[in-house]
Amino acid sequence: MPKEIKHTIIGYYQFFYGILGNKLLFNMFLGLGVSLLDGLGLAMFIPLLQYVGDGESAAKSGESMGSLHYLIDLFALMHMTLNIYSILMMMVILFSIKGILNFWQQNVQVDLRFDFMRKVRNQLTDNLQNLSYISFLELDAGRIQNTMTTEVGKLLNAIVQFLASAKGVVMLLTYVILAFLANWQFALLVGAGAILSNLVFKRMLTAVKKASMDVSQKGNRYNSYLIQAVHYFKYLKATNSLEQFSMKLRTVINDAEVLNKKIGSSQALTSSLREPMVILIVAIVVSIQVRFMGSSVGSITLSILLLYRALTFLMQIQASWQAFIQNVGSIYSVSSLNYEMENVKEQLAEAPAPPLESGLSFERLTFSYGSNTVLKDINIKIPKNTSIALVGESGSGKTTLANIITGLLEPESGSLLVNETPLREFNLNSYRDKVGYISQDSVIFSDTIYNNVTFWAEPTPETMERFWAAIEKASLSEYVKNLAKGEHTLLGDNGTLISGGQKQRISIARELYKNVEIMIMDEATSALDSETERFIQESIDKLKGSYTLIVIAHRLSTIKDVDKIYLLDKGVVAAEGNFSEMLERSARFKRMVNLQEV
Repeated sequence: MPKEIKHTIIGYYQFFYGILGNKLLFNMFLGLGVSLLDGLGLAMFIPLLQYVGDGESAAKSGESMGSLHYLIDLFALMHMTLNIYSILMMMVILFSIKGILNFWQQNVQVDLRFDFMRKVRNQLTDNLQNLSYISFLELDAGRIQNTMTTEVGKLLNAIVQFLASAKGVVMLLTYVILAFLANWQFALLVGAGAILSNLVFKRMLTAVKKASMDVSQKGNRYNSYLIQAVHYFKYLKATNSLEQFSMKLRTVINDAEVLNKKIGSSQALTSSLREPMVILIVAIVVSIQVRFMGSSVGSITLSILLLYRALTFLMQIQASWQAFIQNVGSIYSVSSLNYEMENVKEQLAEAPAPPLESGLSFERLTFSYGSNTVLKDINIKIPKNTSIALVGESGSGKTTLANIITGLLEPESGSLLVNETPLREFNLNSYRDKVGYISQDSVIFSDTIYNNVTFWAEPTPETMERFWAAIEKASLSEYVKNLAKGEHTLLGDNGTLISGGQKQRISIARELYKNVEIMIMDEATSALDSETERFIQESIDKLKGSYTLIVIAHRLSTIKDVDKIYLLDKGVVAAEGNFSEMLERSARFKRMVNLQEV
């Protein structure tokens, strides 16, 4: 999708054509066939009425039809007698074929809407999946959520109204051309009147377009505030700040609804004016034709039939186009977000990451957030299946180092080596398949225990065996078996139905189920009770030797038995060694131990 959508008919067409391709042209071609057959069928009413009224000759019927007399001539070419029955038969044939084409076109439009929404949603999902971590942090979460839900829904309305407008344009042009063939003077006058009426609506549409763009922006802001209100609900409620914060939501809601009211009022006015204006135009033109041009009643009647049909579609075009303009902000929202995400995709090498053999190592690694350097010239070796701990005060660079290990962040200089090869040379996704990550904030999905651990794997005998093995290692088997629904027990939004300790154990079970090679535990015990902390410590001891284990620890009691500890201070490794060696080598580490009474 292009970054900048030209807010013109051609720009909107290019946007939809870029997604739907030639299917859009085929739909318009079918619309041309439907309108042409309808117009020709209507033209047959003239000879029919004349024959029913006074039995006029075929020649006079042809004269009344102007250049459409070729339709009458067709009877002679087919060696058919021109009478009421042959005219009726021709009308049945024309309208029957029109019905078939109309049915075909409507089914094509259903397929178009299906393909369009599937492609748009899949493209947004793919771009979100391929987004780099640092780029994700720079995007507004409210904007992402609003675009992928509300704006995509509005985009469906936009494509429906655009297709209706496109169909109307094709049919309008066909009827206008047929009307010109029947009586070009009459058609020209009506066309001029239609252009003047369209100018009346143009200014309103411009205001509606601007309001639609503003509504989309308000929607982004509303979703951003809403996400924050839900995320920080506990704090806002406990400090009686929720009412004050809710005022921000109410302000955005009020602004958006004022704009929606403005759009609705414009739609009510234009829809009320359309039909009276059409009748006024036809009345004026008929008066001019009869009084000054002396046109025949038959040609005027046919022109009125065709042009009233055309003007009806003109009204439909104005209505559908205004409905389209109301949703035009969604085109900008979706296309601009897609463009931004496509341009900050995570760059992935092709070579798959090999099994971990010699381990990981940091080689003169430096990393900065803007002008703030958080890691300086780090050199650490982590042999395969050894355990290390990263300790230090908040802001010392521990979590940043873990994010580099997972490939979420890329070093400013230096390298993270995997088997003595820079990580950047391997496909990051294949490397991350080997990484387990347990954070301070347990990741629990609003689903069952089984789906949380297996990540929605099919419950085959092999899968179930792996599931229960992971549950057993995480010391959850007794807990799960005693639940009424067992592994099918729902955990609630972010695990609200279970304790913090149980959430952390389920997180550990998930990583154990994956059969990873590298296990990262990032402040996994920070908010846990002493019993669960002891369990985490036991888990670390059990994992030793089976995984390359990296523990970021605030509670030092959990890392007494790891192979090596690294103390980070202001982005550098201040000391390293096992627990006993660190007590002797680092006064800072010893002071941390004494403060925690380890």
